[in-house]
Amino acid sequence: MRTRVCLLVIALLAGISTAAQESAFITPEMYRTLAGEISGDTAFDHLRFLTLHHSVNGASRGFRDKLRWIAEKAKEVGLEDVRIIDDLPYRGVAWSPVAADLILTSPERRRIISFSEAAVAIADYSQNGTWEGELVDVGAGTRDADYEGKDVKGKIVLASGPAPAVMDRAVWQRGALGIVWYNPDFTHPDQVRWISLNSRPPEAKQNTFAFSISHRAGTELKQRLARSASSGPAAARPAAGGQTQPGEKITARATVQVSIEENPKQWMVEGWIRGSRIHDQQIVLTAHGQEEKYSANDDNSGCANLLEIGRALVTLIREKKIPPPTRDIRFWWTNELNSEYVYLEMHPEERAKLLVDLNQDMVGAKQSAGSRIQLITRLPHSRANYLDTVVESIATMVMRGNTAYLAAGQAGTPTPYSRPILSRFGTRERYGAEIVPYFNNTDHHAFNDAAIGVPGITLTNWPDEYIHSTDDDLWQIDATQLARNAFLVAATANYLANVDANGAAVLAAEVHASARSGLGEAFARASKMLAVAAPAERAAVYQDGINLIDQTAQRMSVTLDSVRVFEPGEGVTGQIEAFKQGILQSAGALYVALSDTYWALAGQAPPVPQLSEAEKEMGRKVPVLAATPAELREKRGDINTQGLHGLMAFEVMNFADGRRTYLDIYRAVRAEAQLAGAWYYGTVSAKQVSDLLDAAVKAGVVKLK
Repeated sequence: MRTRVCLLVIALLAGISTAAQESAFITPEMYRTLAGEISGDTAFDHLRFLTLHHSVNGASRGFRDKLRWIAEKAKEVGLEDVRIIDDLPYRGVAWSPVAADLILTSPERRRIISFSEAAVAIADYSQNGTWEGELVDVGAGTRDADYEGKDVKGKIVLASGPAPAVMDRAVWQRGALGIVWYNPDFTHPDQVRWISLNSRPPEAKQNTFAFSISHRAGTELKQRLARSASSGPAAARPAAGGQTQPGEKITARATVQVSIEENPKQWMVEGWIRGSRIHDQQIVLTAHGQEEKYSANDDNSGCANLLEIGRALVTLIREKKIPPPTRDIRFWWTNELNSEYVYLEMHPEERAKLLVDLNQDMVGAKQSAGSRIQLITRLPHSRANYLDTVVESIATMVMRGNTAYLAAGQAGTPTPYSRPILSRFGTRERYGAEIVPYFNNTDHHAFNDAAIGVPGITLTNWPDEYIHSTDDDLWQIDATQLARNAFLVAATANYLANVDANGAAVLAAEVHASARSGLGEAFARASKMLAVAAPAERAAVYQDGINLIDQTAQRMSVTLDSVRVFEPGEGVTGQIEAFKQGILQSAGALYVALSDTYWALAGQAPPVPQLSEAEKEMGRKVPVLAATPAELREKRGDINTQGLHGLMAFEVMNFADGRRTYLDIYRAVRAEAQLAGAWYYGTVSAKQVSDLLDAAVKAGVVKLK
């Protein structure tokens, strides 16, 4: 009977359909209204202007020019109280390129590349000057062996290794004038990549210059410089007709003009759709504007979509097709992973007003141009929140409605897409998207950080073989994908901006359904871990499985509690408590089910767990953050992560809330890593977590209660 009950629970947990086209958070009428207004073609047109700016950092000339344009356009589309926030301190080097030319002067005069034709031609943090010298091929240029038998002093090196390492080996150690770097990636022979030198060279060292050229251009120069390994200075290589000719002596002139500002400020653009009633639960939409010229996908696509979302929502509100939002929707065009930190450090009172962040970074990719897919991240476990349920529901609706299914057509469903979101000048490709465990590298990460503490998700396509190069241009952008991603964010923002006490009942029910599904996922993962474990490891893996179920149940309870922010009535509040009790009861049944699995595999009951002395000690330590947001951001990079995946180290700090012990934090982070798998987050040990927290205490970032 026990096994039958457990199987019934598991069946219920696994019964959440992932193929449904409906969402409780957007009606069919609202779907048609939003999809009919949002224009990927308009967003694409914004890209034509955004890609003109070489905005290499948050205090560069190009960045300011771009943000001025965005601010004017934000006013045009109807956003309220648009302003450029221009007083944010910038700790980086405010480097801006003005002009740069690399000219081949001998044996013929020819421009190799220039800033005017390819803005990424000049490496970031190159310096002012003019240099002329012979070109010497040093291969990668990162090892002493690359320089054997070669005199590079007073000459320009041709290299393919990382530019900062070549600057060190060739220029600082051996007196070379500078670098002509070529792209080693032969699969894109004409791609010129955006490269950078050290923004702050070591003491007594100074950058000169590095130019970036394509693989094809670099290979041509290498071939002309090539010399026979068996010959001396008069080296020769076979020529046409069997004769030989010496490797050419090539000279080049590099001219660079840049500006560097003292005491720089970084900028951010802000706009609003003001809520009618609630002003301390703001939905923040973000995209970042600093990148190289072109950067059509990363992240001018997100910047363009923010403008289009603003225009579409304002238009529908003015035409009374949708009601004005109850809560504020706040639009931020940022300096990635920087300006929001600084702004909220300067205005700490604003943190408490933020409800969630919805970030768009790389949302325009033509998916057939490369093997790209739209990734939609879940929240980190430390930020358990209803947002996951809402985003996943709406995203799944868009995915299913914009993918063709054979059986659906046979059922009479319109084909190829049942809920099409298409652009006039875009493709008819499907919406290839996937909801994945948390990842960072863009602006939502700042919000999830303990320094800010606001749940945030991102839409980011990956992989991208065109990123940070001349290939990230308009030709590989799809207006249809722009429209779909803009729709997803707009629908989510509009829903959250209007949830009331009555709507909280539906939200709580949907979060409960997601919680049941999450428990099923945890049990399936625990069972798989146990099934593949070696016999000697089964006891430990069983305990990991129990912890995985337990941590999931705790996280789902927190997620249910997060719905309370919408102030539901007593009935819904009572139902939330009932849902939480049901989750705990289901977790208990799953413990029994996992025990049955252990019996089946090992032929005996699982052992009773015993805490080690080290774990007992971890259970007596309760850490709490002691640093200000600014101090946390400044000092975190100096704390040894103890071999943990960077995101798991990030989670350790996020869980240091003054309530959890070292042991609690270890169990939470280990479960998070194991649910995704070692291939995604690596492994987490008790010692790693304990040592990391001890190091944070020593650094003054954390204190013990």
